[in-house]
Amino acid sequence: EIYTLSLHDALPIFTPGQASPWEQLKNAPPFDPGTMLLDSEGDVLVHAEPPAGGTSFWWKLTPDSTGSYVNGTWSKLPPMPGGYNPLYFASAILPNGKMIVEGGEYLGGTPTWTNKGAIYNPVTNTWQRVAPPTGWTNIGDAQSDVLANGTYILSQACQDCLSSSPISTSDFAL
Repeated sequence: EIYTLSLHDALPIFTPGQASPWEQLKNAPPFDPGTMLLDSEGDVLVHAEPPAGGTSFWWKLTPDSTGSYVNGTWSKLPPMPGGYNPLYFASAILPNGKMIVEGGEYLGGTPTWTNKGAIYNPVTNTWQRVAPPTGWTNIGDAQSDVLANGTYILSQACQDCLSSSPISTSDFAL
């Protein structure tokens, strides 16, 4: 289940026993929701994450004409590029409105620590593969962020996550 909180007014201070400000969506998602990102148009992009592992499927929750997510509608995005069905990954909305997804601790239900990646373009409704930073054999469930100056940063979780060799870390900016 997904709930939404209206932020039209400043958040009030709540006391024990007071009613919750959260509201359940009227249109439940037709999938198991996972990672969620708010895009620059106000839509919520949600990765489908069933118990069996990662998928290549994303959905979009579009608010109604009044801006309410409670009454919003779901639409399915095209699948990510073939063979890229991550679970536990880095992701962000870039300054140009595109969504980047990098790495994945799993592909499907298989532990992989992949270095695959893709960018979703909401204008063309298409995905494009993204090459990993030079020399990176793993990304896995790395952290990422977009800095105030628009730079996307990605932290490498480990260099060789599938062996007992020493773990090293590095950072990369796009």
